[in-house]
Amino acid sequence: MRTPLVSLALAAAIAAAPAVARADAPAGIRGRVVDPRGRAVAGATVAAGGGVTATTDADGRFVLPDATAAGDVFVYAEGYLPATAAVSADGAVEVVLSTESSSGEVIEMTGRAPDEGTATSYELSRDEVRTLPGAGNDVLKAAQSLPGAARIPYGLGGLVLRGQAPRDSNVYLDGVEVPIVYHFGGITSFYPSTMLDAMEVVPGGFGAAYGRGQGGVVTLSTRSARTDRVRAGGEISLVDASAHAEAPAAGGGVVVGLRRSWIDAILAAVLSGDDRILPRYYDGQLRWSRGDAARAGGEWTALTFFSLDELIGPDARFRSGFVRAAARWRRRWGATALTATPWLGYDKLGFQSFETGDDGEEQTTSELSRSLVPGGLRVDVTRDLRWGHLAAGVDVQGGHSSSTVLDDDEGRSMPLTDSRWWADVGLWTEAHARLAGGRLGVTPGLRLERLGLSGEWVLDPRLRASQTLAPWLTVRETLGLYHQPPPVPDLDPQLGNPGLGSSYATQASLGAELALPGAVTASITGFAVDSARLPAGVMPPDGSQAEPPERNEGGLGAVMRQLLEEQLGSFEYRTNVGRGRSRGVELSVKRRGDGWVAWLSYTLSRTERTDDPARFVGWRRYELDQTHNLSLVATTRVGRWQLGGRFRWVTGNPYTPDYDPADDGASPAPLSARLPDFVQLDLRMDREWRRRWGTMRFFLDVQNVTNALNPEAATENEGRTEYVRGLPIFPSLGVEYVPVE
Repeated sequence: MRTPLVSLALAAAIAAAPAVARADAPAGIRGRVVDPRGRAVAGATVAAGGGVTATTDADGRFVLPDATAAGDVFVYAEGYLPATAAVSADGAVEVVLSTESSSGEVIEMTGRAPDEGTATSYELSRDEVRTLPGAGNDVLKAAQSLPGAARIPYGLGGLVLRGQAPRDSNVYLDGVEVPIVYHFGGITSFYPSTMLDAMEVVPGGFGAAYGRGQGGVVTLSTRSARTDRVRAGGEISLVDASAHAEAPAAGGGVVVGLRRSWIDAILAAVLSGDDRILPRYYDGQLRWSRGDAARAGGEWTALTFFSLDELIGPDARFRSGFVRAAARWRRRWGATALTATPWLGYDKLGFQSFETGDDGEEQTTSELSRSLVPGGLRVDVTRDLRWGHLAAGVDVQGGHSSSTVLDDDEGRSMPLTDSRWWADVGLWTEAHARLAGGRLGVTPGLRLERLGLSGEWVLDPRLRASQTLAPWLTVRETLGLYHQPPPVPDLDPQLGNPGLGSSYATQASLGAELALPGAVTASITGFAVDSARLPAGVMPPDGSQAEPPERNEGGLGAVMRQLLEEQLGSFEYRTNVGRGRSRGVELSVKRRGDGWVAWLSYTLSRTERTDDPARFVGWRRYELDQTHNLSLVATTRVGRWQLGGRFRWVTGNPYTPDYDPADDGASPAPLSARLPDFVQLDLRMDREWRRRWGTMRFFLDVQNVTNALNPEAATENEGRTEYVRGLPIFPSLGVEYVPVE
C-alpha cells in the first residue's frame, strides 16, 4: 500500500509535469468533488498535467477547458486528504475526498497558468446563476449583479455595460449571436439556466475576434448532453413551466428543452374579455454533439434555438420571435486549432390592430410587419507557439430584410414597403506574445470590416497587455476602436433613414487583479469610453415630419425605448450627430469558503450624451446613468439547504422635472434631477430531496423582502413631485425535478 507521502509525491508530479496528449485524448476536463457522503466540496483545488488548475464552485464542480484528458488529476481541499483520480475517456471525473486522519506529510503546491493577456471579465457558473438571490433563476438578470452593469427599473432585464445602450452589447450562445435577448424587453431571458454551463461577461476591451458592437460581449456556453442513458426533468415556477431531456444519439448526445409562460392564463382568469391583454412567451433549444477535437473527424455540434413573444388584446395583436440553427466543427492538430460555425436564422415582428364589425368579422385598421432572413459563417484558427499564439478568422453575416406598414388612420390607401439585402464581412487577426519569462503579455489585434447596410469600410486596431508584477498581482490594460453598423432598417420605411451610417467608440481600461490571503480574489478596473456618430433624432430634410423630435427627458418611457430599440427599431428620423462619454471604476471582491461564497461588486461611473446640435447644446446625463451601483451577495450551504441574500444600493436614474425651483420662468435642464436611491434586500432558499428515482429541488427567491418603497419614475402635480413606486415584495417560487444520476 502506498504511504500518504508517496501518494502526494506522485500526485504532485502529475500536476507539475507537462501534459502529454494522446491521440485519443479529448481536450477539456470537467467533474465534481464530493466528500464520502456525497456532499459537494467547494473551494477545492484541482490540478491536471501541465500546471492547469481550477477551483470547485459551491456545488463542487470544476472545469479545466485547456487541459487534456490524459492521466490523473490531483485534488486538495482544506480539511480533507489530497487525492488523485483517473480521467475517463470523455474528460469526466468525480473525486471523493476522504476525511480520515493521516500521520503523513502534506505537501501543498501552488502555481499560475500562463496569462493570455485577456481583458477584465467576470464569470458565473451554472450553479452560481441558479442560486443567485434576486435573479429568479434567470441567466442574464444575474449579470446585473456584476461590476460595470447597470440596474434596470422594475427588475427587468437588459444589458447596459459601462454606460453603453443595450443594443451596443452583443450576446453569443455557443458562438451564434442572439438577436433578441429578453422576452418582452426584459421579463426573462431567452435561455433557461437548466441548460447553461457557464456565462462570461466582458464589459469592454474585448479582442479583435468580436465585432459589430461598441459596448461589451456576453458569451453563454451550453453544456453537453451526458451519453450514458436517457434523462428527463422539468421546472415549474409562478410565471412559466419548462421541460428538458438528454440522451445518447447518433454516436453522441442530444439535449432538448422547452419552456412556456402561463402569465396569460392567470390574467385571463382575473380580467374581463373587453380590457384584458394577455402576454405569453415560448422558447426552445436543441443541441447535439459528438466526437472530440483531438481525434480524426473532430468534434461536431448542431444546435437550434427559438424565442417567441405574443401579446393578444381585444383589438390588437403583437408577435415577435426568432429562430437560429447552426453547426459547429472543431479540430485540433497538435498546436493548431480550427473552429468553423455556419448558421441561418429567421426573425419576424408584427403588430396588427383591427375592428370587429356587426357581422363579427375582423377588419384590419393598421398593420406593421418586418421579417429578416439572416445567415453567416465564422471560421477561427489558432496556432500555439513557444512564445504565445497567433490567431485569425473570418466573420461573415448578411441577409434580406423586408417591412410593410399599413395605417388607415393616417390616410394611407396603399401599404409602404421596404426591402433590401446586405452583407457584413469581417477579417481579424491578433498575436499574443509572452515576454520577460511570461511576466509580460502583449496582444495586438486588427479587425477589418465591410458594413453592408452603410457601405462602409472600417478598420479597428486593438491592444491588450498584462504584467504579472508579483505572484499575487496582475495589471491589465486595453485600448481599442469598436465600430457598430447601423440598425436594421426602421419598421416604418417612411421614417427610416437609409443613409444612416455606423457609430463607433474608443475604449480604454486599466485594471489590477489580486490574489489575497484567505482565498480572496479581487479586481479593480478604471475605464473610459468615448462614442461618436450615435444615431439621434432630427427633422427629416423632406419635411415629412411636422414636429421636431422632443429631447430625451428620461423616465420609464425612455428606458423602455432603450430596451426595445433593437427589437422594434425607431419611429423617428435619425442621423449620426450624437455623441457619448462614460467614465468609471469597477471593483470586484470574492471569497470562497467551505460550502459558502461571498462577493462584492461596485461600480462608480458617469455617462453622458449629446443630441441634435442644431437644437440642443451641451451634454446631458444618459437615461440609465447611475453614479453608484453596489451589490453584496452571499450564499452558504447548510446540509441540503442553500441559503443566500443580496443587498443592492444604486443611485436613482435621472429624469427631467417639470419646473426649476430656482427660477420659475426658466425651463429645467434635461435629466437634471434624480430619483431617490434604490435600496433593496433579496433573500433566497433552495432545498433538495434526493430519492432513488431522482432529486426534487425547491427554490423560493424573494425580491425586496423589506417591501421598500423604491421610486422608479416621477411626475409633477401642482409643484409637488410624486413618485411611481417600483415592485413591492415579489416572490419567485419554483420546483425542479432532476432524474437520478
